[in-house]
Amino acid sequence: MATEKGTAVKVFTFLSDEILAGEGDVMLPGSEDLSGVVKRYKSGGENRMHTHPTEDHTFYILQGEGTFHLEKGENVVVAGKHEALFLPAGSHYWFESSGADTLVLLRAGSEWGSDRIIEGRPMPGNRIREDAIHVQPRELPF
Repeated sequence: MATEKGTAVKVFTFLSDEILAGEGDVMLPGSEDLSGVVKRYKSGGENRMHTHPTEDHTFYILQGEGTFHLEKGENVVVAGKHEALFLPAGSHYWFESSGADTLVLLRAGSEWGSDRIIEGRPMPGNRIREDAIHVQPRELPF
């Protein structure tokens, strides 16, 4: 007799006034192949040049403004609300909040590809951080 399994679909809220007002990372439900993080910075950002050698990812700016330093750092792109940056695997970058509002980004990538290289040193990914908020999906009736 086969056991019936519920759907693997996850429904969740990723943006609210509370999330927009906070700082730090908000981990979204996902899988090893696709994960999302809402990243929030009143100041600062990811301030060290680094690369994810096996992961494409995209930053969608939901609020504020970010200044992105690309490749060797001399290439600068300023992006604001409703703009996005796609970074192919191997792109070198760092960014900082540069507007008056809190910088809120939705970062989409893959869990398995989150390892990075900083200053020539491999660093394991740390997407499942204990200090991050973890969004819980709604329970579905099927």
